[in-house]
Amino acid sequence: METQTTQTTETANYRWIRSDKGAVAGVCAGLSQAFGIETWILRVIWLVAILWFGSGVLLYLILAVCLPRVDKLDHALDGKLLGVCARIAKRYRMEVGLVRTAFVLLAMFTFGAAILGYGLCYFLIPKTDEPVSRSKSAGVF
Repeated sequence: METQTTQTTETANYRWIRSDKGAVAGVCAGLSQAFGIETWILRVIWLVAILWFGSGVLLYLILAVCLPRVDKLDHALDGKLLGVCARIAKRYRMEVGLVRTAFVLLAMFTFGAAILGYGLCYFLIPKTDEPVSRSKSAGVF
């Protein structure tokens, strides 16, 4: 007997997700469901990418780590590493899987310089639980 999970409004419109019934990590199955294409088409594309300098393996692993699973969407916006990507996703109403994937790719291509920016964002981006307010003395002299 399968139980259906109720999705909150924050996670109901996710397109970049992994399936819980995929062959390896569910990346192809999840993305094919989200974009309305056949799973075998994505798997052929991944196979071609694997044969093309092995880049498909790396991209598949990055997506498997960064994209939330469909059965765990209620926890998709939980912070993983300091919660910076989740904060960015909440603040700008973006998909957290895309934000995490973008950061991982940016960290790889900038040879770690993005990690410094990630640390700075931890201190600069307010938590969504905290109200964004101006200083208490604004307008009072």
